[in-house]
Amino acid sequence: MLVRGIKARRIFATNSQQTIEVELKTKDGESRAAVPMGTSRGSHEAVALPADDAMRKFALISRHFKTEEFSCQDDVDSALHLIDKTAGFREIGGNLALAISSAFLKAFSLERGLEPFEYVYAIAAQLAKADADRALETVPVPKRPQRLPMPMPVCNVVGGWKGNAGAGQSDIQEFLLLPASQSSFSGSIHNITAAYHEIGAALEQADADFTYGRNLESAWTTKLGAGPILKLIKLVAGNRMLRMGVDMAASNLWNGRQYVYTQGIFNIADNGDIRMEEKLIRTEQVGFVEDLTKRFPLAYVEDPFEQEDFVSHGVLTHRLAGRGVMVVGDDLYATNVGRLRQGIESRATNAVIVKPNQAGTITDTMAFAAAAKRAGMRTVMSHRSGETEDTLMCHLAVGLGCDYAKLGISGERTAKINEMLRIEEKLV
Repeated sequence: MLVRGIKARRIFATNSQQTIEVELKTKDGESRAAVPMGTSRGSHEAVALPADDAMRKFALISRHFKTEEFSCQDDVDSALHLIDKTAGFREIGGNLALAISSAFLKAFSLERGLEPFEYVYAIAAQLAKADADRALETVPVPKRPQRLPMPMPVCNVVGGWKGNAGAGQSDIQEFLLLPASQSSFSGSIHNITAAYHEIGAALEQADADFTYGRNLESAWTTKLGAGPILKLIKLVAGNRMLRMGVDMAASNLWNGRQYVYTQGIFNIADNGDIRMEEKLIRTEQVGFVEDLTKRFPLAYVEDPFEQEDFVSHGVLTHRLAGRGVMVVGDDLYATNVGRLRQGIESRATNAVIVKPNQAGTITDTMAFAAAAKRAGMRTVMSHRSGETEDTLMCHLAVGLGCDYAKLGISGERTAKINEMLRIEEKLV
C-alpha cells in the first residue's frame, strides 16, 4: 500500500486536553485515528508527548511514510520501532506512534474491503499460532471471520478517587458493574445502563449533597465513602443479577512504605463493628482486599497493589483461586510484554488490562494480548479517562477476542457502546 497523503492535527479529548490525530489518504480512501490519554498513568507506559511536541515530531518523521510501500501492519510498526529505538517511544512519543499505527490499520482494512475488527481478527489468528511475540509478515485475510463472541462490558458507575478532578470522596478510584454471564452485548449493556440510573436515584436518597454530578468517565460522583457506596451498589447489582468490581489504582495510595487512605478504610469485624484505619502495610492491604471480595462480594479487582509489587498480587490471586474473582493488572503491566512475562512467572494475576496507548503500536498491543491468552489470562480492552470519538478500541476488543471491554456507561462513552452494538449486529 502506498500513501498518497499523511497529516496530523491537534484535536481535543473528552477532558478538554489536546491530543493528536493522524489522517491517511490512499487510493482506497481516507482513514484517521485519534489517541486517548489517561489521568492515572503507570510509569511503565509508553511516553505520551504534549500535542505540540508530537506535532513537531510528526513533521520530522512523516516523510518515512510517504516514500515507502507497506504491505501489512507489521511493516508499519517495525518502521516506527526503527525510527525510535528507545523503550516506550521516548523520542517520538507513544501517542504519535499509536496514531500512525492505528491510521494504517484502518487503511489496510479499507484496502481489503474489511471492517477493522475483521482485519484484526486475521492478524490475531496468525499471532496466536506464532511462537514469536510479533505478528507474521504475511497475513492471509479471510473475507469474513468465523462467528466471534462479543466481549462483556465492564462499566464505571460510581467514581470515587479524589485525584480525578476532585470528583469523589472515596480513595477507591472506580466502582464497576459487569454481567455474570452474557447472551448478547446488547442485553448486558441495557441491564447495566438501567442499574446505573437506579444507582443515581439511590445516591440521591443516601447523599444529601448528590446532584447527579459525574466524573471524567461519566460515572456518578458522591461524598459517600467506599463502604456506603459498595453497600448501595450491592443492592442494585443483586436485583439485576450483575457482578461488582473495583479499580483501586493502588499506586496512587502507596507512599513508599504504606497504603494511605485519607478517608480511612472500613474493616468489618464478624460482629458487624466497623474499625477505621488510615494506613496499611503490604500484608494488611492483602487482607483488606481479600475481605472486600468476600463481604460484597467482588468479582473484579483491578490494581489492588502498587505497580512494582508482583508478590502481593500473586498472594491475593492465590488466596482467591477457585472463587471466580478476577485480579486484574493494569499499571502492573502497562500493556508491556516484558512486564507481562514477569507477571506470568510469578503468577501475579489472572487477568490483564489492554490499553493500546500504553504499548504505542497495534502490533505491540496484539502481542501483549496474545501472550496473556497463551498464559490463560483473561483480557480486558480498556478506554482511558481522556477519550476521543475514535472507536477503534471496540474493533480491537472484538478482533482480538477479548473477554471484556471496559468502556464506561454514559456521556461521550456511548460512542464506544454504540459501536459495539453495531459490530454485534454485523456478527449475527
